[in-house]
Amino acid sequence: MADLGSVAWPPAPIRTERLVLREPEVRDRTAVIELFTSVEVGIYIGGPRSRDVLEAGVSEVPRRRPGLFVVDLDGAMIGTVTLDRHDPERPEAELGYLFLPKAWGYGYAAEACAATLDWFAGALPNESVVLRTQTANAPSMRLAAKLGFTEVERYEDYGTEQWLGRWSSPAELAGR
Repeated sequence: MADLGSVAWPPAPIRTERLVLREPEVRDRTAVIELFTSVEVGIYIGGPRSRDVLEAGVSEVPRRRPGLFVVDLDGAMIGTVTLDRHDPERPEAELGYLFLPKAWGYGYAAEACAATLDWFAGALPNESVVLRTQTANAPSMRLAAKLGFTEVERYEDYGTEQWLGRWSSPAELAGR
């Protein structure tokens, strides 16, 4: 298992039909705060955060790190897609995404996540990716299926049923 930190970062911006996936910039600070204080966004991630705390804690340039892409539509941040390795029990990278409510329902999450998975398959061709979501989050469950994630397990956490799915890169599938 390679670490995402072993991949040249940041990559060149990833362009899709409608979006650009890039690293955070100064102009993204307001959208980052809006994203994490949104009641709608917070429903499945433990609730919204305090605006005062975020205003004080988010630096002028939101945190840059390997695996974090800002999703840009027409020059403005509408969400983020992340690839992280934070579960010591699972060696795979984990895909995460958050989008501002005004960007919901247009297919931006599917477009951005598919582009991120394509990039990942090129950067680390023999590795798989996992995705976790609450089974109650119907849009996230639909997106996982659309992206090609297959169920690994369901389990109880945070007082509700969770779903874990796995995505295999084309190279990994070819090697099986």
